[in-house]
Amino acid sequence: MRRDFRSDEGALTAVIEFLSAFVLFLVIVSAFLSLSRLSLGPNDPMIDRLDEHASDGIMRLTSSEGWMTPYFDGIRDEGNGTENWHYANASQLLHSDVLPGIANSNGHLDPDRITALNNITETQLKNGLGFPNYASINLSITILNSPFEERNGMTLFLDGTPRKAAQNSAASFRILPMGNETVEVKLEVHDAGVVPPIMRITEFVPNPEIGEPEWVEIQNDGGFAVDLNGWGISRNGFLTLIGQEALPGGGILLLTGDSESMDIGNSSVVINLGHTGVLGRGMIDGLHNTADNLKLTYNEPGYSYTQEVNVVSYDSDWGLQSGFSAKLEANGSWDVSQITSPGNV
Repeated sequence: MRRDFRSDEGALTAVIEFLSAFVLFLVIVSAFLSLSRLSLGPNDPMIDRLDEHASDGIMRLTSSEGWMTPYFDGIRDEGNGTENWHYANASQLLHSDVLPGIANSNGHLDPDRITALNNITETQLKNGLGFPNYASINLSITILNSPFEERNGMTLFLDGTPRKAAQNSAASFRILPMGNETVEVKLEVHDAGVVPPIMRITEFVPNPEIGEPEWVEIQNDGGFAVDLNGWGISRNGFLTLIGQEALPGGGILLLTGDSESMDIGNSSVVINLGHTGVLGRGMIDGLHNTADNLKLTYNEPGYSYTQEVNVVSYDSDWGLQSGFSAKLEANGSWDVSQITSPGNV
């Protein structure tokens, strides 16, 4: 029998062409799927990192009692490290390394440690949880179920950078017991810068009675503490930095010409500025009695630009008589009265 070699050669060529086309098809499909996954986001490197930070961070936060190690003269004092970080005030924590765990020794959430979150800054929490510089956080702690009906849905803590400020975001949450209540802890991690804290002037006395000091009351409206480094207070022609302490979340800062000669109320932090020329004491004036521009300012460390965070311009029409204060009302207006309440918003 005679074979047709031309026919065999044609069949082999067809097979080779088919296989080549099929391999090329597989390469194109693989490339398309790879690009599709990259554009859709589940395997985006940044989102993967944020997912990992959120997951690891919430476990660190809710699975231990936490720890603090203070610094003494710039040296880390490991001998005085303690898990009782929640007993320290905001200024003490500011000068310590802190891992703010909010669980107790039984693995339940500790209400005292949750309350103490007001004494740490957002940056401290971020650093304590091991997050990189580019990350920002938003933390919320809410009661889901309580035997006391009025506590259902109550927010125990809420502050941080909102998700809308970020391009990428990830979140993780845990539901844990706190005594006989059930609580949700939610941690969001973003790739956005930290949102500036909400600090505002809430009351001031520019024309005190003879022998008493001028004073300015400032409130931190956020949940996290505020590092006061870089913050300042100024009037026309004069500016002074406030100090190197920390103001807890919801806390009140009282700046005064002389704290020993006045009632400080429930102020969280009291700082004397009588030596600066901004606030007066006794017969020495700082603020103008009837008209001035009182400003709360901020300089980010390493930058010379001064931000005017809150400005209050008052004049003779306000009627600020001797011993009167101007107090910020809930509607944003100022109430001038002889009844003063330093340290009590």
